[in-house]
Order: sequence, then structure tokens, then C-alpha cells
Amino acid sequence: MASIDVMRDPTKSGKAIRAQLRETIPRDIALETDFKEGTKYTITEHVTTLLDELCKNPRTLAVFTSLVKHLHAFARETELSHDEWRLAIEMLTRAGKESTDFKNEFILLSDTLGLSVLLDEVAHPHPDGATESCEEGPFFTVDAPELPSGTSLVKDGTLGEALYFESTVKNLQGEPIKGAKLEIWQADGDGLYDVQYPDRQEANNRARIVATDDGVAIFHGVMPTAYPIPSDGPVGDMLRATGRHPHRASHLHFHITAPGYDTLTTALYPDFSPFLGTDPVFATRKSLICPMGLSTDPAEWAKLGLQEGDVRTGRVHIWKYGFVLASNEEVAALKAKKK
Repeated sequence: MASIDVMRDPTKSGKAIRAQLRETIPRDIALETDFKEGTKYTITEHVTTLLDELCKNPRTLAVFTSLVKHLHAFARETELSHDEWRLAIEMLTRAGKESTDFKNEFILLSDTLGLSVLLDEVAHPHPDGATESCEEGPFFTVDAPELPSGTSLVKDGTLGEALYFESTVKNLQGEPIKGAKLEIWQADGDGLYDVQYPDRQEANNRARIVATDDGVAIFHGVMPTAYPIPSDGPVGDMLRATGRHPHRASHLHFHITAPGYDTLTTALYPDFSPFLGTDPVFATRKSLICPMGLSTDPAEWAKLGLQEGDVRTGRVHIWKYGFVLASNEEVAALKAKKK
């Protein structure tokens, strides 16, 4: 790299470079990163050496050095062509232009490449026996009502077959967690969330429920159905180009919090749902797939707390699951061990 004096010479550098030097580089610093005579650098070494010389933030340096090494290795391994790289740039450009407040193509790209799941694994390691986590997705809102355990999440007229959901919240020692709060949100029987309806006036198919002293949380609702992620943009084109589909398996979302415990964000999946093995965002972990029950007995419906009119199709789906939370100390110990 040229010296500071050379870069300040108006016969050798334009005014934009000279102005940048006045703003960012003190006069007493000389940059001596030019190639040593007789040394052959690869372009990767050139970029990383320059980063090492100029980047002062250790974390920024580590992230960009690793990014450059892996990106360059990818290009070499695949023998990436100019045309292929041009198509990739066009895709990313479209992703930016077509993103909105309600459909972020870059988030969809992260999800459909499995990166969102990987980041969650890195950020939220769980000890053996604790419930696995997954991303919350785009349909979480902050206006869910707080309801007692055993009540219904749905408003009159909500599409879907009747659902009874029963859960326990315990710690790794098998003890119930008193006062655990479960925030639930889900799609309806048509595969739509309440926020996707243009006439939405209030929260539907979502609630905050505080577990009882014995760690039990129950609600009634409707059985969610599978639905597609947005596929009318560049991410949809990528899915089609790779032979994949946009359809998510049926699921329920949860945030679970309790004092002294690591917050759990996760989702559960019924074992009969289509697309479990080909979910486009890779969230259907085996431990989160649940065996389901089905009741056609009105007497049992009454015991489950369902009211007359709650069951419109002659059957009730019965869904049970035991959540296990890790304490903050258990998670901290696991993170320390991984370092």
C-alpha cells in the first residue's frame, strides 16, 4: 500500500482520497502493507492482510476475515463464473427492492438457507433434556391478552377444527416451574394469522397464559393448518430453482419465560402434518414433533372444558407436551464449556 505522503501528493492521488486521509488517518501513521519483493500473495491473503493492518475492532476484524476466507473458498470450490455471480447480485438487489415491513426477503433468505436456525443454535445452546428452541417467525405481536389457564384463545367464527392443548413447564430436575408465562400465537384453520386479515380489530389465536403452581398451562383453540411462506419474490425463485417448496408444516408458537430461567422461544408440530421433513425454514426438529390424540366423544369434550358450539366438525384434536426449561446458570455453564 502506498505511504501516507504518496497518497497526499496531488499529482498521484485525487482530491477524494486526500480528503479522506485528512478525516480518517493521522499524519504520523505510515501504512507499510505493500507486497514484499519476491513474495506471491493470493487475493485472499491480500484482503486479509489489509484488514489486519487497518481494522482496529477485534470482533469486526475476526468476522470479516472469516467471511473473506470462506467466501473466497466458496468461489474457488465451485469455480464460480461471472454470470453466476451476476445472477446472485441481481437476486440480492431484488431482495432489497421487494422487501417490505411485512415481507423481508433477506430474513426469508436467511431462514430458507438454514442460517436463522444455526444462529439460534449458537445463541441459545440448551443442556441435554431441555426443550429445543427455534425462531419466532414474522407473526409475533405484543398485543396478546393475558388469559387464565383453561380458557380459549379464539374469537367466535374463527376457522378451524377444535383443539385442546395441555402442557407442563418443568426444570431439568423435573420440578414444576411456578408462575411460568407462556405466550402463544398460531395460524387458524385456513393457514392464516390474525394479522393477515385486513379487518383485524383485536388479537385472535394468541394469548399469554400463566402456568398454575404445578406448572400446568391449558388452552382451547383451533387446529392450525400448513401454510406457505411468501414465494412471489427472489426467495421463491431460489426455492423453485433448487426443487423445493414454500410450505410450512402446521405449528404452534411459544415464548416461555420464568424468573431465573433461560427464555425459550420454540414451536411444536403435530405428527400428522404434511411437510415435516421438507419445511422450507428447517424448524421442524424431531423433538418438537408431537404425537396427537383425537376425540369424537362429547362426554370427553365436556371433561376437557369445551363448551357447546366449540366443536363444529364432530372431533377434537388433543395435543399434549412437556416443556423443560434450563436455568440461567445451567445455560451459562454450557456456554462457558463450549468456549
